[in-house]
Amino acid sequence: MWPPTRTVLVATALFCALLDHAAGLKASDLFKVCNRNDPHLDDCARQTLEELRPKFKKGIPELKMASVDPMVIPRVSVTQGSGPVSIDSTFTNLHVEGITNYKINKMHVDPDNHRIDIEVELPYMYVYGDYTINGKVLVLPIQGNGDSWSNYTDVTGTAALIGHKETRKGEDFWKLDKLNFSLAVKRAIIHMNNLFNGNKQLGDSMNKFMSDNWEVVFEELKPVVDEAISAILYDVAIKVFDRFPMNQLFPEK
Repeated sequence: MWPPTRTVLVATALFCALLDHAAGLKASDLFKVCNRNDPHLDDCARQTLEELRPKFKKGIPELKMASVDPMVIPRVSVTQGSGPVSIDSTFTNLHVEGITNYKINKMHVDPDNHRIDIEVELPYMYVYGDYTINGKVLVLPIQGNGDSWSNYTDVTGTAALIGHKETRKGEDFWKLDKLNFSLAVKRAIIHMNNLFNGNKQLGDSMNKFMSDNWEVVFEELKPVVDEAISAILYDVAIKVFDRFPMNQLFPEK
């Protein structure tokens, strides 16, 4: 067996050091933690999330957490057989920009009942990706495939993180059961390229029609968009809750 070179030994030592560091990583190494008995716990938690904004934008490699801005949604399918919008559509490789520009309007943390409620405000949310669609919007037929974009302004998002206590190796963790997210917007512009096989006149007319009647279109898309964003935010949250015990996230002293 050949003897290890100095380069291999150095690389191995560095790798082991990184593992040791990761194993000893504490919540307070990454963000400000809040005392669970603090009478101003909600304000403290709000400040923590505000200070985490740049890290959410950049990603947190210590937790194997990628950037959430842009947030990437691999696939969203919408099938509506009746109602004002009757469509069969699929959106793929959706990129959502603007998520980390949040301002927290309300926040309530209940460590005893393992629940967090948050309301955030975003100045805008820009979404782009690929689409296929066939059906009708109100009285007009719609058909096409290609790339699309939409811009939502004055966005409000509410999230509820609900879990329970789970004891592992003598330590209590916040086991996250579900994260429910709901989106509301005050204005939207929706645009799809290559509608009606590239017919510019028909495509321009339909894009204007959808933007003029954006509330109807958004209401049909909202449930699946909420579900997709909830799944991504859940994946972000469990990287924190599954990693750090409660006595690190919300210490009593």
